[in-house]
Amino acid sequence: MLSQKLRLLVLAAAISLSGCATNVNIREYFPVVSTTPSINYEALYLRGIFNWWEAEPAYLVVSGDDGFYVDVKLIADGQPYDFRFADSNYTSELNCGADTPDTPLAQGKTRDLVCVSGSHNLQFIPSETGTYRFKLLANGNPTLIITRVDI
Repeated sequence: MLSQKLRLLVLAAAISLSGCATNVNIREYFPVVSTTPSINYEALYLRGIFNWWEAEPAYLVVSGDDGFYVDVKLIADGQPYDFRFADSNYTSELNCGADTPDTPLAQGKTRDLVCVSGSHNLQFIPSETGTYRFKLLANGNPTLIITRVDI
């Protein structure tokens, strides 16, 4: 492994010689480092108005075959349920919500979430009273899909 000083020398040489050699692979010497933190999905709770925004064991995300999920019984009264996913302390990188406010999710449609302290609450208006699955698909930042499971 090259030392940091040697890497800088190689980079400087590569830049200065780039007019002569166009096939220099800088990533070989400076690998790309991901700045997206990995999310511990099993530390997340579904938190919303249906559980007074508490981190309750019944709302802890569990691992399934194709993602992580929580099942919740909801009443269809025409009012939106505000919610988000967060750990027990609302840690910034484990505080997942919407990138824009007041955009209700449609049942069966996916929505990419952002996991930062400035994220907005999500909203869902169930069309029928029943049990709904809030499923997170792990693909970088999480993707949410809500489906009815007691049909």
